[in-house]
Amino acid sequence: MQLYSSRPGQAVWQAVGDLVAIGTIIAAVWLSQQVGAAIASLGGFGEQVAAAGSGFSTTLADAGEALAQVPLVGEGVAQPFRDAAGSATELEAAGSALTDAVDMLAGAVATALWLLPLLLVVLVWIVPRLRFATRAGASRALAQSREGRDLLAMRAIVGQPMAAVLRAVPDPVAALRAGDEDALRALASLELRSAGVRDPRLRP
Repeated sequence: MQLYSSRPGQAVWQAVGDLVAIGTIIAAVWLSQQVGAAIASLGGFGEQVAAAGSGFSTTLADAGEALAQVPLVGEGVAQPFRDAAGSATELEAAGSALTDAVDMLAGAVATALWLLPLLLVVLVWIVPRLRFATRAGASRALAQSREGRDLLAMRAIVGQPMAAVLRAVPDPVAALRAGDEDALRALASLELRSAGVRDPRLRP
């Protein structure tokens, strides 16, 4: 597999693109951690509410139990405290639910902040880079044999811009039928250059 083009200009841009892609992923991961931590810190309010509700519930319940011991009026006086303790318990549950919701939101936002850029980098850069590497490797392998070079020549006729083909060989179809070695070599070289592979028959 050939990762970089044999053409210096294209290879430089590929290397720069690779660095930008890596930098984008690193920055996205760092940003996701920072934003996730910032959102998660808001869960402290829910924890405070839950702690306050728990404290109120315990205090009011204890007070109600103490008042219940008062003869004659104890139960009547204690009941409002028991009801208030139940409300405080609901406040504790609401605080816990708020904390859980904030934690879930922090996790979802943090994941989205690194996952979406990663998918974008994969689709926009990594997939085309892998296609280039696969094509370059296959073209380099074909160039090692005469039959492979003939196939490269046919690919050039079919896939390369017609103007470029005609500049290389004025009548490519006739040259292909006649088995013109020089013409086939020129067409194969055209296909190799397009794939980012240096023609092994040429000196570097």
